[in-house]
Amino acid sequence: MKHETDHTYTLVLTVHNNPGVLVRCAQVFNRRGHNIEALQVTPVPGASRQSHMSITAFGDAKATEQITMQLQKLVDVEHVAEEN
Repeated sequence: MKHETDHTYTLVLTVHNNPGVLVRCAQVFNRRGHNIEALQVTPVPGASRQSHMSITAFGDAKATEQITMQLQKLVDVEHVAEEN
């Protein structure tokens, strides 16, 4: 169900390349009822064990901050920033 506070946003994460990191990140969005619309993963130049993960999602604007905080708590996530 679409609400007036729903919006599309993009979060950029720096993550460790470990098995399951993508699934754990996706579960954070799922628990908040946000739909991932686009996902792009690229290696961090010069860092063979890290990647940048760009996630464009749609959902309640109020929950975006909570999603960001939950992603930052994941062991394999180094940094989370909202792209403007």
